[in-house]
Amino acid sequence: MSFPPPVRRTFRAYWRAARFARALVWETAKLAFLVQFQPRHARPLYRAERQKNACGKFCRILGITVRQVGEQPTSGAMLVVANHHGLLDPWILASVLPVAFAAKAEMGTWPVMGWICRTVGIIFVERDRRMATSKFVEELRFAMRAGVRVLVFPEGTTGDGLSIRDFKTAGFAAVGGMEDGAVLPVYHGAVRVDGRPATAAERLRVGWQPGQPMADSAFQWLTMRSIEVEVRIGEAIATAGRDRKELARMSRAAVEELASGLIED
Repeated sequence: MSFPPPVRRTFRAYWRAARFARALVWETAKLAFLVQFQPRHARPLYRAERQKNACGKFCRILGITVRQVGEQPTSGAMLVVANHHGLLDPWILASVLPVAFAAKAEMGTWPVMGWICRTVGIIFVERDRRMATSKFVEELRFAMRAGVRVLVFPEGTTGDGLSIRDFKTAGFAAVGGMEDGAVLPVYHGAVRVDGRPATAAERLRVGWQPGQPMADSAFQWLTMRSIEVEVRIGEAIATAGRDRKELARMSRAAVEELASGLIED
């Protein structure tokens, strides 16, 4: 019996969502149990490595193939900055980069998702409180010196995937002027959708547009048969002698350069 395409797409979306939800809870529960047997100083890096492996599985469930372009630095305190396109961003980026994410503090209070965020070691920031921001900077530096790269989305919100917004400078305060630190610029974007070269319209469907309900955004990419994404890694930018504003400007320019050839299409 053959079902019409709209029915097949809907079935695909719900089947993937169910498998993804199950895998997400299972992998988080395993991490919550296993991390207890790690020395306290080794837990941040252990979480990041486990997250990387789990996100590779999540991408396969969702029909996403991720291709890394460029080499990752092997050592050093590092802040990773990337463009922010949609709900898929964390899983795509974490499938190739062992990182701890920085996210708004409200996520820590969400049912189920708050538990997941705390278990994987997300660093929370309360953007409207100065003292909390100072605490956030301290936590970022602690994680980086423990050997974990911290990833932030300095655009502050999701964009259309066709341009790079101005970078907010707050996250760069953690590494501004650091003698042994660096900022790693990263750009990611869909290059093929359902086996065809991704058009601007299809990149919009993969992302989460301002004012769009979260469920609508998720349903759009859950119905796609396959998505191929490039994660382009740039040259690390040394932080010594550079303040947060200069680092933000340089990083945005580097991410724009990495996006060349994709966002103009």
